[in-house]
Amino acid sequence: MKTLRTLPAAVLTGAIIAWIWIVGRLVVDRHNSFATFDFDLGIHDQSLWLLSKGEWFNTVCGLPVFGHHAMFMYWLLVPFVWLGGGPNLWNVIQVAALALGAVPVYLIARNRLRNDVLAAMLGITWLLLPTVSFLAWETWHPETLALPFLMMGYHYATTRPEGFGADVRRRNIIAFAWLLAAMLWKEDISLAVMGIAILLIAKKRWKFGGLLLGFAALYFLVIGVWMVPTLAGETSAYGMLYGELGKTPFDVVKTSISEPSLFFDRLSNNNFTGYLGQLSSPLAFIPFLAPLTILMGVPQIFINILTTADFTWAMMYHYQAVPVAAMMLGAIEGAAFLARRAKPLGVIAVTFTLLASCIAANAWGLMPFGNKYRAGYWPHGEQVVDGWKAALDRVGPDDPVSAHYAFVPHASQRRIIYTFPNPWVRTNFLGDPSLLESPSKIKWLVIPENTMGGEAAKVLAQLIASGEYGDAQTVAGITTYKRLKP
Repeated sequence: MKTLRTLPAAVLTGAIIAWIWIVGRLVVDRHNSFATFDFDLGIHDQSLWLLSKGEWFNTVCGLPVFGHHAMFMYWLLVPFVWLGGGPNLWNVIQVAALALGAVPVYLIARNRLRNDVLAAMLGITWLLLPTVSFLAWETWHPETLALPFLMMGYHYATTRPEGFGADVRRRNIIAFAWLLAAMLWKEDISLAVMGIAILLIAKKRWKFGGLLLGFAALYFLVIGVWMVPTLAGETSAYGMLYGELGKTPFDVVKTSISEPSLFFDRLSNNNFTGYLGQLSSPLAFIPFLAPLTILMGVPQIFINILTTADFTWAMMYHYQAVPVAAMMLGAIEGAAFLARRAKPLGVIAVTFTLLASCIAANAWGLMPFGNKYRAGYWPHGEQVVDGWKAALDRVGPDDPVSAHYAFVPHASQRRIIYTFPNPWVRTNFLGDPSLLESPSKIKWLVIPENTMGGEAAKVLAQLIASGEYGDAQTVAGITTYKRLKP
């Protein structure tokens, strides 16, 4: 009997370790092949480095660190910067965090289904979800790191202890600690916590649910609505994405209520039903049997689908972190809903969920057995990086640089690092243009041959023609230019 209980946990543990090993190596190879980018790995690496130096203006994105997002948990990572940590470490930590998301999935499923085998099957389902591997591929994002904390908080908040009084209070404190940690990764995680609180209230957990709802709502208002935009100078990293719906969360809600035709047109134009299908089909649509659970992902789902930018509802980016976690938890609760009516129905639901995740992982997943594995997302074979490495060797460790976006995350641990043609021409710089440093401070340009077009090509040509930059060194197609004139 003991073997029957420990074997499923051992199998899941093995799957977690294998996932970390396989995906971790792929992500490290991707970064080492100079296939990661300024937005967003360069942003986050510079943010961590700046905090370690007591500074906080991020030149990659043009905003203060906490004016970009309220990523307070970054303070825990600052000691790793002092020890030499960089992008590869952050990415491996994120891979581990994603894989460890299978642990709360297993714990919740074991509690609901009273079956270790079914719980392990659902844990493996989490590892197979295509979006989970895409989140690792996209590299470091704070909301992705928040997922295991959020799901553990859900576990402690929604799983009632056998006892009463002190046992309940103890579990509530643990749940609050996990959920607070999740919110400290990024401000909009508080919206998911509000969804969990509403679920608790619906289950007549009035006191704890009400306190949690009030705290999460206050946190979002103070940190997300007031502090972050204030530090950013009343700008927003996302304000430009919503078009006529508005630039702030309140504007979007107000416009959607006052002009519902704009709201429904946006849903229709962005294929809202198709988006929900993409989120739920790898879980055999079982999450829809637990609507109160997937409520925790609803705010982010609408935040994603109401934009004018299709990347916010693409299944391969960090915008899907909370929605995919909500759908996974919904699949557990949906299977439990069926199991309470007839145990075989729960077994069938879990089996179909696992099969659906296998099919999805094969059809559009990034694992070695997935069709996207060799579609250009991961580097395969020998990669030519001599030019990039020569540029890194030539550029001084503290020198101000303006470079191609693929170079930025490898040189982001410095006070001034821009994506060319910044700071001459404002491009992908979220803050006020007045915050750009004087171009005269930029000592190096790092540009791959024949990659510049449009305004960037004109700026480069002018800088070289004027003699301001020269002493060009080209290695394997990567050219570094040194400032020659003050």
